[in-house]
Amino acid sequence: MRSILSLAAWNWRMARRPYAILCAVFAVQQLAVLLYQAQTPDLLGAGLAASYSEGLQIYAFGITFLLAGLLAGPAVNDQKRARCSYTWLTLPLPPAARLAAQVLTAAVLQLGLVALQLVLYALYFFPVQVMQNAAVTQRIGQEAASMRFYEEVILNRGLYWLIPRRPLQAVLLALTLAAAALLLTAVRLHRGWRRGAALLIGVVCGFACMTLLQYEQFYTRYDAAYRAAVVPTNWPGALALLAVLLPFSVWWALRAIRRAEPA
Repeated sequence: MRSILSLAAWNWRMARRPYAILCAVFAVQQLAVLLYQAQTPDLLGAGLAASYSEGLQIYAFGITFLLAGLLAGPAVNDQKRARCSYTWLTLPLPPAARLAAQVLTAAVLQLGLVALQLVLYALYFFPVQVMQNAAVTQRIGQEAASMRFYEEVILNRGLYWLIPRRPLQAVLLALTLAAAALLLTAVRLHRGWRRGAALLIGVVCGFACMTLLQYEQFYTRYDAAYRAAVVPTNWPGALALLAVLLPFSVWWALRAIRRAEPA
């Protein structure tokens, strides 16, 4: 376990600079988008949650989340630092330990981005509120009633994917994080057509995780009579796909390490 943590720390040291740049770009673009949406005539006085939703920030977060996971493996897929790749391939560690270190690094980077998004949502509450109050005052001559931060969190549906509110939802979010870290690591490990296949597996597993989360959300929101007509019933297929593709991805990634493909 100590060797796994040491290798994960090495991966972190190599990825921290691009990771910091990625987080900074994400934070700046989100502030710019939220302030722009706050003064849009259609969203006057609507609040932070509406600006976040109309600004498509949950999709921007999803893209940044995937990019953060891809930054976790610079030591296994660099074209200019052959010495670093050679060292990674010749470490006195079993392939499973090397894979675990890569997945752990990806999970930490992605979890850090989740924490960053929650912090930014709290920090941007006041500037967005000030911008909206100024726009409303300029338009109608008086301030509109402002919502509290707790209300903005409850009204933001995008935060459902970030803040667990029920035990089953917490389990599914943890499963999604682990699956994303594993599959993004697998994409970095493979080369050629295998990388395309690994990417396709990642897309399929991503839709499967979203299906399970949506099922959990609908199941807890609606009563039994309404669930029969509204709640999607394809969750067993999504669960079966994850049960097959995730172990297969682990086996395939270990095989790629043994074959020394990530050179």
